[in-house]
Amino acid sequence: MSENRDDQESDFFRLLFRYVSRKLNLQHFLYFLVFVTFDIGDAVTAVMMMESKGIGVEYNPIAQNIFVNYGLSGLIAAKLLFIIVPLIIASMVVKNSYWFINGILVSLTIVGLMAIQANIQKLAGLPHMSPIEINFLYLEVLFILIIAGTIMDNYFSGSRNVY
Repeated sequence: MSENRDDQESDFFRLLFRYVSRKLNLQHFLYFLVFVTFDIGDAVTAVMMMESKGIGVEYNPIAQNIFVNYGLSGLIAAKLLFIIVPLIIASMVVKNSYWFINGILVSLTIVGLMAIQANIQKLAGLPHMSPIEINFLYLEVLFILIIAGTIMDNYFSGSRNVY
């Protein structure tokens, strides 16, 4: 009886892996990374920082206001609503934007990791990158990756016109 159950479980996981590996692509994985780093990770560490050091340590006044009025869940929901959902809609509406969107997602993942690190270092009282430095680095990486994404999208769509 237990052998039969083990076989059923292994069959289930094998089928699940096949389904996931066929249905998910790089962009789905990047959306997940953005959700974990930029959305949840940054929001949780920012809330920890604001609760221990005061609301004024958060650089973003919009994030301060959302946290004061709606708490952690409001901060996570706002980031989903204003960042991730529009990207999902844009990737569905604009058909030849796969690599362009991937460039944005990689940039958001990088800025999420930098924000998490800066928040944790601020909590520990260690020197950290300023929000201005993080934002400028984000914009530089974003610019490079969306240009590369546009070039790749144009190449794969058969159009060689790059602006």
